[in-house]
Amino acid sequence: MSEKPARCDLFLRWENMDRTLLPVDDTDMQILCALRENARATNAEIAKRIGVSEATIRRRIKELERKGIITGFSALINCPALENSIKGFIHIKVGPNDVDKVAEVLKDHPRVITLYRVLGEYDLMCEALFMSMKEMQDFMDTQMKADGIESSVTYVVAKAYKSCPWIGV
Repeated sequence: MSEKPARCDLFLRWENMDRTLLPVDDTDMQILCALRENARATNAEIAKRIGVSEATIRRRIKELERKGIITGFSALINCPALENSIKGFIHIKVGPNDVDKVAEVLKDHPRVITLYRVLGEYDLMCEALFMSMKEMQDFMDTQMKADGIESSVTYVVAKAYKSCPWIGV
């Protein structure tokens, strides 16, 4: 008998759609939810929680990894507890044929957390964490002046109402 079903935002995200279109079933989603809550949980703990055998958990996790649905396990780090971070979202407009070239340079910068190709007025959206306003300004003065970048707009996060647990700010 299970303790309490492992449910998370995955169930809410997919509650009004035909779940047969997904590459996972409810048991897989419960496993994913349990792992998101605590990736260090043992197969036995997850099995007890959702009411299936430990072998089922082991087999399904292996299959979720094989399908590329689970790509790894990591610790969630509370960046503000570790450092006094400043988060910036930077919208970047680039030359007509420069998106990939600019993205290649920015994606490897140690302060860049995420980098997306976007549609709309700007071509790229960058999420970055800085240790100080000076460091952010230095980034803007160097990286945003690189070849191919036409303009950028930076937004500094003042308060998070809902933040990403993997980034922590």
